[in-house]
Amino acid sequence: MRIWEFKEGNSGFLTAPDGFSEAAVNGRAVALGYFDGVHMGHRQILNLLKKSAGERSIPSMVHTFSSLPKSKSEASGVKEGSLLTTLSEKCSCFARLGMDETAIFPFSEKVASLHAMEFLQHYIKDLLHAKVIVAGEDYRFGQNRGGDMELLSFWGHENGIEVFAVPPVRHNNQIISSTWIRECIRSGRITTANLLLGYTVSYQGVVQHGRHLGRTLGFPTANINIEGGKVIPAYGVYASVLLTNDVFYHAVTSIGLRPTVNTSETVPIIETMVYDHTLDIYDQKIQVFLLSFIRPEHRFPDINHLKDQVKKDMDEVRDYHNLHGSDYSNLL
Repeated sequence: MRIWEFKEGNSGFLTAPDGFSEAAVNGRAVALGYFDGVHMGHRQILNLLKKSAGERSIPSMVHTFSSLPKSKSEASGVKEGSLLTTLSEKCSCFARLGMDETAIFPFSEKVASLHAMEFLQHYIKDLLHAKVIVAGEDYRFGQNRGGDMELLSFWGHENGIEVFAVPPVRHNNQIISSTWIRECIRSGRITTANLLLGYTVSYQGVVQHGRHLGRTLGFPTANINIEGGKVIPAYGVYASVLLTNDVFYHAVTSIGLRPTVNTSETVPIIETMVYDHTLDIYDQKIQVFLLSFIRPEHRFPDINHLKDQVKKDMDEVRDYHNLHGSDYSNLL
């Protein structure tokens, strides 16, 4: 998949990267949206996009922004530190789903102030060369979110561009949305979040050298920070899988402030312990997949109580993995 990053020129308008226009002389099928999480609802849009592009022998392109548009964050109550996917993770999802291209626009004051019709004419038609547009029924765009699918369909008809509105996908009669998934992750309903996403929630990072408290207690852990901008899961213990050097390991993960051993922590950390294996992975990049919420974070009266609880957590997580199997190759 080709990723095209657009830049804002001195005039405030966006310019295409070199080779962009030549890459699709017959136009493109374009999906419009922010696509945070690339969840099961988004996949309906992208599946129709791929089908429509294939029928017309033109590239399938996903249009998104490099950061969350202010209007969208205000409309949905999303605050900084609430993303389901980083930009790179989102692009990886697009690639796995068979998209040909991704167009990434910077979200600037100039872009935010564009009238809906200007956005469609200057950027979607003239810049992206859209011949087909696919978006969710609730898609909004332009200044103050003034544009909707009714306007988009009318404009498309006037300009000879096919427009498809995709109805929302429901689970248990509730519309699947990034907001719902975000709430699930924050409240520890990780299995529901994974179901709505269609894949497993994960966090990546480089293993840090810390105070080695886990090793001192007999439970060595691989510690990573939560990536900037991503939603923070409910503090507690999870059944998990750790991926490093293309190998999956059954693991127990604790997320939170470690209140028993640290009384001044303010930034949560992800601590993952692989059982039945001893790994030396300091300074290596790992990925931790959260499978099931085991219990909330507690402050124990002393280290011995903490060690006893960790043993119980390990037993419960071991039972979880024994019950659910050991092949996690489908996580990627």
